[in-house]
Amino acid sequence: MDTPLTKARIEILLLFVLYLFILPRVYMDYDMGFWREWALLIHHNGLANTYNTSINYFPVYVYGLYVYDLLQGTDANIIHNINNIKILFVFFDFLPIIVLCCFRQKLLSFKIPYLFLLLNIAYVFDSMVWGQIDSIYTSLAFLAIITTLRYPIAGILLYLLALNTKQQAIEFLPVMAIALLYSVRKFKTVIIGAASAICLQVLLLIPFMSSGGVGKLTTIASNTVGLYNQLSICAFNIWYLVTRSNPYFINSNDSYFLISYRATGFIMFSVAALAVLVPLARKVWHLRKNNLDLDEATYRILFLSTGLLCLYFFYFNSQMHERYALPIIIFFFFYGVASKNYRLYILASIPFLLSLDKCFPDYMPVVHYKVIYASVVIALWYTATVIYGSYLYYKLIREPAMEK
Repeated sequence: MDTPLTKARIEILLLFVLYLFILPRVYMDYDMGFWREWALLIHHNGLANTYNTSINYFPVYVYGLYVYDLLQGTDANIIHNINNIKILFVFFDFLPIIVLCCFRQKLLSFKIPYLFLLLNIAYVFDSMVWGQIDSIYTSLAFLAIITTLRYPIAGILLYLLALNTKQQAIEFLPVMAIALLYSVRKFKTVIIGAASAICLQVLLLIPFMSSGGVGKLTTIASNTVGLYNQLSICAFNIWYLVTRSNPYFINSNDSYFLISYRATGFIMFSVAALAVLVPLARKVWHLRKNNLDLDEATYRILFLSTGLLCLYFFYFNSQMHERYALPIIIFFFFYGVASKNYRLYILASIPFLLSLDKCFPDYMPVVHYKVIYASVVIALWYTATVIYGSYLYYKLIREPAMEK
């Protein structure tokens, strides 16, 4: 018997059951109201007519609501038990740890102190309390990246599922491309990967084809970026430090010096993103060119650069919601695992939890949201995370091993 593996399985299972047992009955009314309404729409109109209604989320979550409908059976149960939809979100919080710690696999070789992640209230708050779906695309994208390095076709399919969950998964595309640069060595793999992705996408869309839902879903996807024009939607990022009024009430298309806020944010993000992606691409290309295997140094730069990419995406861009910072938690955790330095992970968890609790007051007994300039305080926490994370990355790429 593999004692460590058995121990991990038991601990993770017991913790998951405990979380379901204590699953808070409170939730963000605004969001859960949509889940309730959409579940009823699917129940009444059928899965095929999903996009002939007000539903504007992508297929993966629609399938989740459909399964929820099947399990509940009646309108009364769907309405009364809507809090149970959180079980789906909590499961995806656990999924990366289940995959990496409950099975014999070759994805990551180092020991993972999984309780450091699963007991982090900042990591599970969005799913367990708020009742939002961000854990789904985050976990799928994380698994896609680390899987692609060894099994590119499986990684492509996982990433496609992430893209079919929420449009924010597009932020991982550059890292996925770099991972594929390392793992794809034959043209045959490209053909199989592309064919597999097309087949999976068609399977996801088949139920909606007969009712014209695919065209409407395309329209939804193309209009998503401009759905909210607020400069920042409680994201507490850089815009809370460089504007005098509340960014929530500033239109991101208004002029900021010579160009719009939106364009300014995208330029800052692009410059910052290139600063972390170029060294990562160089490192991966060096490994591929010399036919070298992945080592812990590679994983350190992979996790740190991806976490920073997500942080920069959230910190500089306009139209960000507070929840969009969730991916930085899991990537900075695994950077901590690979580097044995968890300070960045802890530092990033604090503003994320504060921002969620500020937007969901009265759940936790912390009165930080009553502090004067609380929004600015959280923005400064995020700024400290950006500075410290960038400093660690600069040190990492300056190490002799990176320069070879």
